[in-house]
Amino acid sequence: MKSTLVRQAVQAQYKWHKHVPLMRFVGPRKDVWGKTEVTEPKKVAAAEAINFWELPARYRPLPISAAEIEAIESGGAS
Repeated sequence: MKSTLVRQAVQAQYKWHKHVPLMRFVGPRKDVWGKTEVTEPKKVAAAEAINFWELPARYRPLPISAAEIEAIESGGAS
């Protein structure tokens, strides 16, 4: 059971420090967004795709060392 002094201190704290949310709502969201169009995804032609060996050298994947291959084959356990 809390003492009267502690209870009064807690009540005073809530009286002076009322919680006020920082976020303010502007109203219903239907008015904010308005109408939106449904668009179809852009079709990409097969000729636009690029394979990793066609990339410039700085974007190519680095070769895997024998130690990394061993770690992958062992499931990552040491």
